[in-house]
Amino acid sequence: MVIWAVRPVIDEVIQSLLAETDIELARSGLEVDLKMLEGLIRTRPEDRRLLVLAAQGFTGYAMMFLEDEAPQRARLIYERGRIYGIRALSLSVGDFAKDDLTLAEFNTAIKRLGKKDIPAAYWTAAAWAGRINLERTDTKSLAESSRTTALMAWVEEKEPGFYYSGPLWFFGTYYASLPPMLGGNPDLACRYFERAVDEDGDHFLWGKLLYARYYAVQTLDRELFESLLVDIIEGSDNEPDNLKLLNRIAAVKAEELLKRVDEFF
Repeated sequence: MVIWAVRPVIDEVIQSLLAETDIELARSGLEVDLKMLEGLIRTRPEDRRLLVLAAQGFTGYAMMFLEDEAPQRARLIYERGRIYGIRALSLSVGDFAKDDLTLAEFNTAIKRLGKKDIPAAYWTAAAWAGRINLERTDTKSLAESSRTTALMAWVEEKEPGFYYSGPLWFFGTYYASLPPMLGGNPDLACRYFERAVDEDGDHFLWGKLLYARYYAVQTLDRELFESLLVDIIEGSDNEPDNLKLLNRIAAVKAEELLKRVDEFF
């Protein structure tokens, strides 16, 4: 009963953090809230909402604060987010709790998911891909990529606009970041990014950061690179409250990348 009473408060606290424009204040608050979430999950281990919040929270924390400054720690935090996401998915399809699923079995399990599983599937795939991206020299880890793309492809099929066109930004980044021999496809990446920009590019500035860092650099398009970063720095009109923190961090990273433009081109 206590947890059920606290859950709405947790949601409001998370929303308050996402709307925070003081980056350091938000970071310290998020660290505290993630540990509180883990404590609640230990008390109620099969609470889908708490598990999804944990998957989203750890993924966001690694992405926003750790990837650049502490990649090894980011890898571990991404994995923690992935585990919480898998736990949420296993509440709907028990097979996800198994560690030894073949790829075929994993794909079959995905087909058994329902609409209520979209948030868990999205954040699981995002956390998983984030960890794999930091383990590119590990062939075993790279072999897991097909599972992340299958999971995100399912989300794209069911709700391509989920989390500000998250699946579209995901696949734009995926196809732009790989060499062609490993499945990279700049033309396909461009189409995904352009769709995402048309849908949510005016608000979701982190997506434009991905577009610049991966596609523009990969294709040596300096003009596009600079244009996207300037857009991010100038900010978004009428941005949603739950993107204010992410957009501020994107602007800081855009300024840093713009200073290094000659290193990339």
